[in-house]
Amino acid sequence: MVYALLPAAGSGSRMGSEIPKQFLSVGGEPIYIKSLRHFVESPLVDGVVLAVPADYVGYARDEIARYYPGASVGVISGGADRSETLEKLVGYLFAQYPVDGDSVILTHDAVRPYINEKIIADNIAAAREAGGCGTAIPAVDTVFRSADGEFIDDVPPRSELFYAQTPQSFNAVKFRDAMRSLTTEQKAAVTDACSVFRLAGLPVKLVPGSPENIKITYPSDLK
Repeated sequence: MVYALLPAAGSGSRMGSEIPKQFLSVGGEPIYIKSLRHFVESPLVDGVVLAVPADYVGYARDEIARYYPGASVGVISGGADRSETLEKLVGYLFAQYPVDGDSVILTHDAVRPYINEKIIADNIAAAREAGGCGTAIPAVDTVFRSADGEFIDDVPPRSELFYAQTPQSFNAVKFRDAMRSLTTEQKAAVTDACSVFRLAGLPVKLVPGSPENIKITYPSDLK
C-alpha cells in the first residue's frame, strides 16, 4: 500500500495573509486542494492524510468532500511543529489504514502544488529500494555558510549541494520506528521528514525533482 501524508498545519506567517497560505486560492482553487489532486487522482496512491491547523479541520473536511466526494482522505489537526505534525500523521495512518512491512509513505508539502506523476512514481520506487528518499534538484546558486549571519565562514562546493523538495518518501514501518527512536532534542531539530531518517542514522536516497515543483512561501510566489 502507498499513502500520501501532507503536513499543512503551518501558519504561513511569511506570506503575510489573514489566513494560512495553504488555504489561499491560485487559479480559482485552494493551494492545498491543487496539491491533494496529484495524490487523490494517482493510480499509485491508496490513501491520503492531511494535517491542518485545529481551527480548519472541519472546514478542510467539507471542502475536500466537495472537490473529491468519496475519496479516501483523512483530515486531522497538526502539531506545534513539523516533528509533532509528522508524528500525528503517522499515528493516524497506522490507526486508520492497513499498513504492513511493504507499505510506503510519501510526505509532501501541501504548498507544493506542481509536482507530477513521474516524481511520485520515482519516489515510490526509491523508497522501496533504499528505505527512504528525498526529492531534490542540483543547486544552481553559490551557497554561503555563516554561523553568525554576518560573515561568510565557508563556500561549499556547489556540485555537492542540492535544493530539497518534496515528496520525501519512506518505508512506513521504518519511518515510524525512526520517529520513535529520536530523543526530545533530536525531534526539536527535525525540519523535514528526511531529518527523521538521517537523525536515526538511516540512509536517504536522492530522487530528481523539477524546477516547477516550487514551494509557495512569499506573496511573489503566487504570481
